[in-house]
Amino acid sequence: MDGDDGKNLLIDLARLRDRFDDDEELLAEIFRVFVAEAPGRRQEFEAALERGDMGRLAHQAHSLKGVAATMFAEPLRRAAYALETAAKAGDAAAAGGLTQAVLALLVDTCGHVSGLL
Repeated sequence: MDGDDGKNLLIDLARLRDRFDDDEELLAEIFRVFVAEAPGRRQEFEAALERGDMGRLAHQAHSLKGVAATMFAEPLRRAAYALETAAKAGDAAAAGGLTQAVLALLVDTCGHVSGLL
């Protein structure tokens, strides 16, 4: 985790530990739930994008933004916010690219937290 591979930028682990009083058991549970929910989130994003359902896409992005904020996963939070904004504006062209960015960050963040379990 102290390596310079950029992965430690996905989550501010120091702030997260501080938020949860260094409760490693709780953090591990949060990470397990996050990883377990990721495939379903991915499916929801992809289905909403395929249907052109900007309302559903905005809802999914909003939900993920909250989870990412709770985990201090700032790159994922920013990407989810950008997607939410585009989807609420009905900008399907922007939403397509932003969805792919969110999904890539979701995969990267899951990989990172899995390594912390």
